[in-house]
Amino acid sequence: MQIEPIQLTHKRHNYLPMAFLWRGISHQVARIERVWSREARWARPPRHYFRVRCTNNQVYNIFQDVRLNAWCVER
Repeated sequence: MQIEPIQLTHKRHNYLPMAFLWRGISHQVARIERVWSREARWARPPRHYFRVRCTNNQVYNIFQDVRLNAWCVER
């Protein structure tokens, strides 16, 4: 599993990811297919996950590291 940072460029309702920049390419979210959270344990920070389908029909799991307010893609 590979984790890379992304820049969230647009949110809906000030929370839901609607667009992000990854590897210099802008990705527009067509729909959110799944949402889940992971609780903090030991050294693992809490995360909010989103499985998104983008307008290019690719599916990505992106997450927010709650402690750092950092966004990443998990491939």
